[in-house]
Amino acid sequence: MTRHPLLTNGYSEAHSSRPFVTPALSGRLLATAGRPAGLAATGMLLALSLSQPVLADSKGTQSQTDPRRQGSGANVTKELDPEDNTKGSRSDSERVHDSYQAKGVEMGQFLFLPKLETDLLYNSNLYATKTDVRGEFLSVMRPELKLRSRFKEHALNVTLMAEQYLHRRYHRDNRTDLLAEVDGRYDFSSDTQANYYGQAFARHEDRGSPDDVRGLSPTPTSGVINRGSVKHQFGRYTVLGEVGVDRRAFGKVGTAAGPSIDNSDRDRVELLGRLRGSYEMFPGYAFVTEVSANDRIYDSSRDRNGFDRNSHGYRVETGIGVDISQLVRGDFLVGYFAQNYRDQRLKDPNGFSLRATFNWTPTPLTIVVPSLERTVNETTTFGASSMVRNSFSVTVRHELERNIVLTGYGSVAYDQMSGITNQNAWSYEARGRAIYAFTPELFTGGEIAYRSKHSELSSSSYNQTIFMLRLGLQY
Repeated sequence: MTRHPLLTNGYSEAHSSRPFVTPALSGRLLATAGRPAGLAATGMLLALSLSQPVLADSKGTQSQTDPRRQGSGANVTKELDPEDNTKGSRSDSERVHDSYQAKGVEMGQFLFLPKLETDLLYNSNLYATKTDVRGEFLSVMRPELKLRSRFKEHALNVTLMAEQYLHRRYHRDNRTDLLAEVDGRYDFSSDTQANYYGQAFARHEDRGSPDDVRGLSPTPTSGVINRGSVKHQFGRYTVLGEVGVDRRAFGKVGTAAGPSIDNSDRDRVELLGRLRGSYEMFPGYAFVTEVSANDRIYDSSRDRNGFDRNSHGYRVETGIGVDISQLVRGDFLVGYFAQNYRDQRLKDPNGFSLRATFNWTPTPLTIVVPSLERTVNETTTFGASSMVRNSFSVTVRHELERNIVLTGYGSVAYDQMSGITNQNAWSYEARGRAIYAFTPELFTGGEIAYRSKHSELSSSSYNQTIFMLRLGLQY
């Protein structure tokens, strides 16, 4: 199974998961939906949830079932790769036991799975600032539609989702975000598979991003992500090739002073290529080598500060891949990375590369997912070419009962601004959440989260706490 990480921008790029709440990832295919559209989708979902269910085979409601799972427990260990944090808590309702899973509506070789979630939140520091801290209550309405294939071979899944944020006092932060995702797999044979993942989104950048221009509203961003890969296994050797083409655009935001801030100098295309080879030395352990290259092409020849931010880079890594099916899966890779910028005034980051991510299953009811990585992220901070992030995180998920799943997450990261020395920052995040399913159609959940940033630039530091309650309907 090939992961498809989202290479997002700014603070949100370095944190592939938006903290505390479902990521405001969304798909602006043509235009951002307004409130009437959100209410219409909500009404449709409520109508579907009250109609007569058509029961389906339980395997059809799960896109992945981890073979480590024994007995009849929940799905806390179902992911074959470490947790995709881009989904945050969106997938929590899919981790309870199959008897509490949505059954869906049979549509030939597909299952149609509608869902509606409503979140009530309190954010202690809405604008992620050190001074003039403002707490806020807000609600999030999240309708979601999934179409999941049930072919004997191959796979095709489609997801459409909208998120409507409504604030009690600070209405300029109200927004509607959209997301469209498609993923598919074509099985040429038992040894050869082709995979595709596509996403179109329209979201708003996190207020804690180092590229946040402190406008009257969050910075809107939209784009398209494409990943295609082919994997072939012959004997003890496995080879995977992947290509990616991403498009990202950023909108204008108003200011208290009057003129709008134009963020179009951040608009760009990102090209990615990756080749991975592994050799199974003996059962459960493989020698792995991975090479990747990228090209980041900006629409504007110069940004607002006069820098040419076009660049290309590469990573070369080698290490051990582990697949002890009843205990551990993951990689430990080390190597070298470099990113070269066209503008000679911008420093080219390079150095030691590290990527270690594992799924450890100490018991059939618990999974522990540690992750350690060093990455290069784009930024438009004046004088800095990029942001090198050194991050460690761990996710712990435990099945308390068949219908109760607990999740804890913690991370620490050190961001180094390449080319400047006064804006490096430490970031800390911790959150705990629970999901409780009453029936296959009704569930509830809650989350408590804390985030703290300590920057050498004092004005960029902040602390933030979030409390969230969720009610969900699914069919």
